[in-house]
Amino acid sequence: MLKDKFMADKNLTIDLAKLLIAAAWADGQLQNEEINSLKDLIFALGDITAEQWKHLEIYMDSPVTAEERQTLLQNVLAHIKSQADKDFVIQTLEQLFHADGILDEKEVVVRDELTQAVSDKSTDIMSKLSNILKPAIGRRYETYKSQTQREDQIDDFIKNTIYYQLKSDAEIQIGLPDDKVRQLCLAAGLLARVANVDSDISNAERDTIRTVLSRSWGLSEPEADIVEKISRHRTLKGLDFFRLTRGFFECTTIDQRRSFLVCLFKIANASDKVSNDEIEEIRSISEALKLSHRDFIAAKLTISDEDLGLT
Repeated sequence: MLKDKFMADKNLTIDLAKLLIAAAWADGQLQNEEINSLKDLIFALGDITAEQWKHLEIYMDSPVTAEERQTLLQNVLAHIKSQADKDFVIQTLEQLFHADGILDEKEVVVRDELTQAVSDKSTDIMSKLSNILKPAIGRRYETYKSQTQREDQIDDFIKNTIYYQLKSDAEIQIGLPDDKVRQLCLAAGLLARVANVDSDISNAERDTIRTVLSRSWGLSEPEADIVEKISRHRTLKGLDFFRLTRGFFECTTIDQRRSFLVCLFKIANASDKVSNDEIEEIRSISEALKLSHRDFIAAKLTISDEDLGLT
């Protein structure tokens, strides 16, 4: 999250996000996985509300014309009225390009040129942005692919790594529609992620995950046990944070996400007291799910001071 965000024009973030999408479409082509990787990068920027995210997805789903790109560029330039605005744009771009991997020498040169173009409010920003955004999208895709298995058999809009394993096992019969199965799998991955903060998922944490899955999704004890085992196995191998949080965000309501935050604290409190590392992991998930600081504090307050180590 950027420190200067409140100093910038409130419309600048969303206009900048639209400009990034337009730059990615500059050659008129974006493959399905490139679109997903672009979503990951922009989703991670923060300062984008759930309603704004829905609007951005419209730009991601079809090419942006040259005329639209020019309009979006002019909108961003018009919002840059102070040094704080310039700094905000530059910091946002830095955050985007460093989200995955390290820039090579050529990209560093382009980044520096882009920084200067922003400072000068130059209309040459678009071409420079396109030149550096495509490699960032490619790195994002390679990072995700390296953390998943059987990638060619996973359609990210309806499946994730846990979901694939769950549905590919003929012995597993979860009596829920596909959208609910996907939702519970994403939730299970995030629950296991919090449990694994200390690199060890205890029996108490496993029991609590099963309880949460049973109560929230109506799973039977055997079904909850299967989902818990799969999520734990995949989390220990490494599940992609971007896809887990973005996927869960896109298939839940804000009330469901607020309730889920309470469940995450239950997992953290399952073994001994809630650790600082667990609190910070839940904070990261909360921010990624576009929940407010107030939502985070409300969920945290469901844990006693004693279990938070405050007494």
